Amino acid sequence: MASTHGASVGGSCRATATHDARDLGVAPIVEFDFDPTALRGRFDIVLDTAGTLPIKAAQMLLKSGGRIIDITPTPAKFARSALPGPFKVLIAQAVTEDLEEVARAAGQGTLRLPIARTVPLTQAIAALTEFERGMTKGGKLVITAG
Repeated sequence: MASTHGASVGGSCRATATHDARDLGVAPIVEFDFDPTALRGRFDIVLDTAGTLPIKAAQMLLKSGGRIIDITPTPAKFARSALPGPFKVLIAQAVTEDLEEVARAAGQGTLRLPIARTVPLTQAIAALTEFERGMTKGGKLVITAG
């Protein structure tokens, strides 16, 4: 979504997914255990969706005045978020207008979401188990109602 609004987006992924990430417009692309020194001061926002990026690495990546956003809250992260500095924990509620924008962008093809597999709800547990074990590759798992 950020790139559809004109932002440059960098990201991390497994080596096997770099081609797909590049096709989605992600640059730079780094491995999960990358050395942040080469990207020092490059980003306005570091969004840690996995909650595993060390704070020192995230701080190194930031431009002056940038923000580190973490969406996997823990008590320690809430405490750090209350202190002055770039680190913030984000807990959000779905906003209908935002979800409609995502749906519109996906429908128009401007938001491309790689989908590895689609399964009905009755197969969700088995599919999620395979997905978590890394047996499903190449995108997201979609679970449908029917």
